[in-house]
Amino acid sequence: MAALLLSLTALSPLLPATRPAAARGFAVAGPRGGGFYHFGGGSWGGARPTSDTWRSGYEGWHPAYGPGVRPAWTNTDGNRSLDINRNVDINNNFYNRDYHGWNGAWSNGGYWGSRPWHTGWYAWSPASWGWWGGSAAAWGLAGLATCVAITELVNQAANQQRTVFVVPGTTWLLNYGTVESVGTYGVSFSYGSGGEVNVMAAANCQLGLLNGQPPQSAAQAQLLNAACQVAYGGG
Repeated sequence: MAALLLSLTALSPLLPATRPAAARGFAVAGPRGGGFYHFGGGSWGGARPTSDTWRSGYEGWHPAYGPGVRPAWTNTDGNRSLDINRNVDINNNFYNRDYHGWNGAWSNGGYWGSRPWHTGWYAWSPASWGWWGGSAAAWGLAGLATCVAITELVNQAANQQRTVFVVPGTTWLLNYGTVESVGTYGVSFSYGSGGEVNVMAAANCQLGLLNGQPPQSAAQAQLLNAACQVAYGGG
């Protein structure tokens, strides 16, 4: 959940100059006019949010993740409690991970059924994202890795007690153990190269956005798709 808290501040410079019509939140005063993000359902009165404000249940659209996003902490009957943007079945042990973030229950294809959020809706096609046609032609990219390919890579890694795999068409490693659903269509994850898999990123799988922007290269498009397949693919 640290990734979600980070998204509310570190990703704030990515706020677009104009919001999509569906956006329910808005930026309040801060660096470059967009230092903080206001989730709909209440008012800060333009003031800097406090720790209590983060827990008061604001909810709305986020430029990096999309709709349905809310702060990590909520206030329940006066007690600080974790609100993780998904229906968590505490019995499936998804978040009780072993050394290096691997969970033994993920072996033998177990990862896919243990994801404690709404899954199975993501199925990439050339018509999925509005920016695809022109960008793909410029990159000479005919398509992206299929759900079958990503599923096999995750299963192989899990069976070897690893949490990373090489994203097809790139030199990047995606840490599928860090993939988490954020809001309705968003995902937070870490990736990198070599021994450093610690770059944090955000994706909107519905609009096809990486850190709030369309991918700028074929490799970025493959990374975005791989993270979305892991988060929301059928497995």
